[in-house]
Amino acid sequence: MKNIIRFLFIALLTAGIATSSSAQIARTGEPSSLRDALKVMLQEKGAAGLKKLTVNVSGEQSSGFMDTYDVDTEGSYTVYNGTTSDGGIMGTVLVVNQAGKEGPLQVLVAVDPDGAVYDVGFTVFGEDKGKPAMRWTYLQQFMGATADQAVKVGDDIDGISGATWTSESVAIAVKRGLAVFTEFIAD
Repeated sequence: MKNIIRFLFIALLTAGIATSSSAQIARTGEPSSLRDALKVMLQEKGAAGLKKLTVNVSGEQSSGFMDTYDVDTEGSYTVYNGTTSDGGIMGTVLVVNQAGKEGPLQVLVAVDPDGAVYDVGFTVFGEDKGKPAMRWTYLQQFMGATADQAVKVGDDIDGISGATWTSESVAIAVKRGLAVFTEFIAD
């Protein structure tokens, strides 16, 4: 009986370790370094190389996108394209700077070549009361989201009680990342 319990414990522990890499990062409750996040979001997903670029969205461009995406995209974005061995793009991580209620957020939005979110993480999280927004249970709501979908807290995304502002800031950052991907990165 003791061996069966030990076996079940090890099996459950192993199953927990085998879950999504993003969930593992999110469970720490802390932002990760950019290097570690890119490793999880691109390299562990199969990227053989990395291409970095900067996208600057002017106020005029952002105004033009407002009707389409319902979000202000003005600003500068650092973009990392994970490349395959033959030079194709297997995934893109956009670094989105977003104001929170108590401090800045730097949200990493990972998008597959079809334009769907497959990961979300943080390198900066300046919110104390909004920490539950870093948990995978909240972030997983964004998986599969695309630029043509609404990503509004209360309608499409469940907010976090007591952290409504942070919930909305994260949702806006994801939407901004998707809009910039669609307009400037997608084929």
